[in-house]
Amino acid sequence: MKTSTFCYKEIYFFIIRTLDNCFYKRYYKFSKKLVFQLFRSQLEAQKWKSLFSSYSKYVIKTPVTKIPTDTLSLEEISFESDGLTLQGWWLEAQNPRATLVFVHGAGSSRISWFFNTLQFYEQLQKAGISVFTFDQRNHGNSDYTDGYLRMGAVEHRDVMAAREWVSEQTDNETPLIICGLSMGAATAIYALAEGVQADALLLFDPMLNTRDALAQGGWVGYGLPSALFKPMAYLAPLFWGLPHGENDALNVATELELPIAIMQNKDDPITRSRWSEELDARSDWVSLTFVPDTEPGHNCLSDKGRWGTHASAFHCHPQWTLTQVEQLLANLE
Repeated sequence: MKTSTFCYKEIYFFIIRTLDNCFYKRYYKFSKKLVFQLFRSQLEAQKWKSLFSSYSKYVIKTPVTKIPTDTLSLEEISFESDGLTLQGWWLEAQNPRATLVFVHGAGSSRISWFFNTLQFYEQLQKAGISVFTFDQRNHGNSDYTDGYLRMGAVEHRDVMAAREWVSEQTDNETPLIICGLSMGAATAIYALAEGVQADALLLFDPMLNTRDALAQGGWVGYGLPSALFKPMAYLAPLFWGLPHGENDALNVATELELPIAIMQNKDDPITRSRWSEELDARSDWVSLTFVPDTEPGHNCLSDKGRWGTHASAFHCHPQWTLTQVEQLLANLE
């Protein structure tokens, strides 16, 4: 029984690493080998231990090494969360008419090439919207704990700390929007459920069902049917306290009472649109808008492989995305 428990825990590590690191080409050959060894029926427990032990050294943290001060007017910020030091940027607009707190996705940082965040920040700042963006724990330049994701169950405290920092820099007269991308959307939802104050929630391809996102990671990472990953995706939350069932972001979001604007890619392979559609049907506070279709071969999707349109709204449709932000602000007036 002890060996079985160990194996299931390590399977979870494998799924998480798949979601976060599979698009790094230097890990691809290793990851492919890992999957085929994982499903060999004769694989012994000791081999599992050795295999996952070697895999665990590939951390998800990607440091932010270049500060784009040549294109962005920003201030480097450090703040505390649970005794950890988190790093971020404060991009204050001239005569700001709103503030946006940006929460990145899993395995990313305040710089996401999937979403093209640097251009996003620049355009918001020019439009009179101040931006606070930061690296969650175990990401970017922020402090490192055990290196594993908790799908927002723990990371939401970082959003709470970020919101507190922003409240000390701004007044209460201008609207504040919390913007979450993929897992960052779930993280933002949990922060709001814990009492964080905001005027609206803006979500791009939100991760609303943890188990489904983990299972879909098998397809995205390795091209294997997601059904093969469903047993592991089911067990992972049980062993590691990840949000699931009643505590999934989908169910938690239905209890929130503030405007929630969702921008969803219909064919997102990780955070599937069915969950955003369900949330839209269950909550009068939700407004669901589908991201325009992107032509296959568009340069905004280059090198993304099976990740496809996931978290690509601004990168593929910048003007459309900015229009949606403006519409959200107009609705708050």
